[in-house]
Amino acid sequence: MTLPQKLEYIFEYYKFPLVLALIAAVALGSVLYYRLTRKDALLYVAYANISVGDTLASELEEGFVRFAGANPGKAEVRTYRNLYLSRDASVQNHEYAYASQLKVMPSMANGQLDLLLMNREAYDILSAGGYLLPLEGFLGDSLCGRLSGRIVENTVILEDNDIEHRLDERIPYRAETETVPNGILISAFPLFERAGFSGDVFLGVVGNSVRREVILQYIDYLTSQSEAGAA
Repeated sequence: MTLPQKLEYIFEYYKFPLVLALIAAVALGSVLYYRLTRKDALLYVAYANISVGDTLASELEEGFVRFAGANPGKAEVRTYRNLYLSRDASVQNHEYAYASQLKVMPSMANGQLDLLLMNREAYDILSAGGYLLPLEGFLGDSLCGRLSGRIVENTVILEDNDIEHRLDERIPYRAETETVPNGILISAFPLFERAGFSGDVFLGVVGNSVRREVILQYIDYLTSQSEAGAA
């Protein structure tokens, strides 16, 4: 048999085993590539109602990985970008906000969201919903001292009749609330001032996060960068 005839014979009688072997090889290669290139998540951060440019994103993400002493090739800060939270009832904004909520709420529930960097509107919404951790007693004396004047309070709704009010607007809205220190005003930090945000930017800690030590390290990193910038 000539070489072309041998190849035709092999293909004719062994094409299915060859195809299966090829599929197995591709699958194995994909698994190996994923394992070799996969990075562990040090922290999950969401940017809500703010746009973060490449330079600032690099400082907030890769910069922290290096600060934490982790290998940038093996670890990362995983982010949720372009999230929009609003009470605006217009159709376009409502759909965009609803899509963002579908990302934010399950991520919180699954323990895959630790910190939020957000504008005032998003901060008010998340605070009112009780999603943010009270910072009193969490930050510790050292960080509290460094953040003096930048820890801010906001309203948390403990109980309300929002559903009844929506169903019948003749029923006046009533709510039981409390004021809680659950945000850090970070837009005055040099790191964020250089980014040129038009309004205030706040940092909030997700209440059910299990990465609290890393969160404290991240806040320490932001204050350290700010002190370095100020110097």
